Amino acid sequence: MARPLLGEILLENGEITQEQLEKAVEVQKKEGGLIGIILVSQGAITEQTLVKYLAVQAERVTSS
Repeated sequence: MARPLLGEILLENGEITQEQLEKAVEVQKKEGGLIGIILVSQGAITEQTLVKYLAVQAERVTSS
């Protein structure tokens, strides 16, 4: 099974909007980098939110 994408997890949990995700993906395509770090640098989420949802993502990977 494919690894759940962090951006999608944040979106489905209401932490970010589709627009915020699209902006972050554009930055990622142009400059590279990790989507979570980009979202933090854009002020879309806090570092605490990033850590929380990285744990959720890891849990989904190990349970699939």
